[in-house]
Amino acid sequence: MTTRDPRRIRPAALGLVVALLALTGCTDTGARADGSGAHHSPVTATHATHVEPFTHEGRPAPGFTVVDHAAAKCSASGVNLSDPDARRCMTTEGYFLYDPCFVRHHPRPDVALCVQNPTTSQAMHIRIVEDTAAPADGERPGRPWFLELADGRHCVPAPGPGRGPGSGSDSGRPTYTCGSDDHLYGPPDTTRPVWTITDRPAGADAPGAPQRVRIRTAWL
Repeated sequence: MTTRDPRRIRPAALGLVVALLALTGCTDTGARADGSGAHHSPVTATHATHVEPFTHEGRPAPGFTVVDHAAAKCSASGVNLSDPDARRCMTTEGYFLYDPCFVRHHPRPDVALCVQNPTTSQAMHIRIVEDTAAPADGERPGRPWFLELADGRHCVPAPGPGRGPGSGSDSGRPTYTCGSDDHLYGPPDTTRPVWTITDRPAGADAPGAPQRVRIRTAWL
């Protein structure tokens, strides 16, 4: 498993894709921002990461555990917008949807590994039977597709209109979701070593006051 220089922020990663969870934004929430649950080390700098999913020979990189295989039709990812190798893939049997998946290039671009949670080592192996990805022309937004917050929560892009890069801060729509009634708003502030993002903790009746929360790791 080879981690690149954080300044070269282009993702592919590890983890089991539970496809419908990635699209609805339901992930393991971890510890809460109020300090309950597990204890975590202080964040002194956000780690922007990219992990190669394949070896040069086209095999899953060391550290991956392939937990299942399927054939699928793939198109451009709706979760990871910054990587031209990212796909969303629907299996030809059962019609399960996985997003993001990452296409290998050697020896042939006919295989992908699908991930949801890059903090784990599990992956879904996809045999691509059709690929209709969008052209790789133009600038791609450098929006993280998975966040691990300082308190341990895991967050993915929120479905719907709030998904666009930079959207949500004025519209009131969440840009990331960390579980049921647990959302983040606006884009991450990346101007300091520790990136932050706006959180509105869920209360019994309504979300609490906005607050900035620290990002431990961002996958882009």
